[in-house]
Amino acid sequence: MTAADNKPKHKPTTKKKNNSKDQLLIAASTILTERNAIDISLSDIAEASGLNSALIKYHFGNKEGLLLALVARDAASTLGLLDQLLAMHVSPAQKVRLHVAGVVKTYAKYPYLNRLIHTLMDSKDPIVAEEMVNFFVKPLLESQTKILEEGLQAGIFHKIDPMMFYYSVIGACDYIFYARHSRKIVTGNTELTPELRDKYINFVADTILKTLCIEKETEKLATP
Repeated sequence: MTAADNKPKHKPTTKKKNNSKDQLLIAASTILTERNAIDISLSDIAEASGLNSALIKYHFGNKEGLLLALVARDAASTLGLLDQLLAMHVSPAQKVRLHVAGVVKTYAKYPYLNRLIHTLMDSKDPIVAEEMVNFFVKPLLESQTKILEEGLQAGIFHKIDPMMFYYSVIGACDYIFYARHSRKIVTGNTELTPELRDKYINFVADTILKTLCIEKETEKLATP
C-alpha cells in the first residue's frame, strides 16, 4: 500500500458539502438578477448550482427559507455599512446623501432585493414576515430615524415622518432597477451604467434633501 492509498478519500465530498449552502445562494442570486424577477423554482436553483434540490430542503427547509437566507446575506453588508455611516463625523445632510448612494449601489449589486423583501413580508407564514421585519426593516428604519433626528436637533431638517422617509427613499432607490424594461423602450438600452447610476444617486439625494432641509440650509446641501 502506498502513501497515496492512506490519504482520506472523503475530503473532496466534505468540501463540496460544506460549500453547498453558499452555492445554492449564489445560484439563486444569479437567476434572480438575470431574470430581473423574483420567480424561481427549486429545479431552477438546483440546475444552476449543479446540486441536488434535496440540499435546499436540507439547508433551508424550503424555497422560502432559502430566499429568506438570501435576503439576510445580501442585506447584512448594507446594514453594517449603515452602522458605520451613523458613527461618521459628517453632517446629517451628507449622511442622507451617502445613505442614498449605499442603497442604490446595493440594489445595483442585488437588483431583486427590495421586491424579494416585500414578497417575503406578504408570506402566508407569519414567522417569515416577522423575521423580515426584524432583521431588515426595523434596523433600517431605526437608523434612518437617527439621521433624521440628528438633522432636526442640528436645526438643519424639517420634522419628517420616518415611515414616509423610509418609503420614499427605498422606493425611489429601487425603481430604476425595476424599470429596466421601460428603460429599454425609452433609451434602447437596459444596462444601468456606472454613470447613469451615479447621476440617479445625485438626483434622488438632491430631491430628498430639498424636502428635508429648512430653507436657509438648502444652498448648503452636501455635495458628493
